[in-house]
Amino acid sequence: MEAIEFRVSPDGQVYFKEGKKPEKRLTRFEKVVCAQLLGLIHDRFPGAWSRLKLLYPPKSRNSAHQDQAAFSMVERFVRCNFGEHDLLTADVEHDIMNFEEVRCPLRGMCRDEGVICKPQNLVKLSPAEKEVVKLYLHGYTFDEIARQLGKSPQTVKVQLHRIKDKLGARNCREIIKVMRMHNI
Repeated sequence: MEAIEFRVSPDGQVYFKEGKKPEKRLTRFEKVVCAQLLGLIHDRFPGAWSRLKLLYPPKSRNSAHQDQAAFSMVERFVRCNFGEHDLLTADVEHDIMNFEEVRCPLRGMCRDEGVICKPQNLVKLSPAEKEVVKLYLHGYTFDEIARQLGKSPQTVKVQLHRIKDKLGARNCREIIKVMRMHNI
């Protein structure tokens, strides 16, 4: 997925900018963006996905109603997690979501906080993977991790590659960024 930056205008409209393309308003006709974001939500945040499906069911099997429901789900997720216009990092880049602290009048009392707003990433790491990634986050090399855990360096590399795939990171160095971003 290309780098995308979202913002919510003062009148409540959601806009997005993909890479160097001009900014556009997010509508139900932006099917590619909606489908890509829904796929990420479905795969990485099943609690948010389930809650959004309950809140925004399609009114019928009509494709226009299906598109509207998908758009409503994406729009709500964006409003809750990416509403500010910043230039630090793209909101979605290489299938990694960089959540922002969004000002919301319901913060602290919304029943969807921690579900849709600031959702918990449900990446499941095995106990062995957790040991490896903990040492990796502290700056240890493959060889140092292997020595400390009594494993071969090749086993550590395989485990880190498995962790990378589970997190959706592009490379092993990006594991650190993703783990810290999601407080895993």
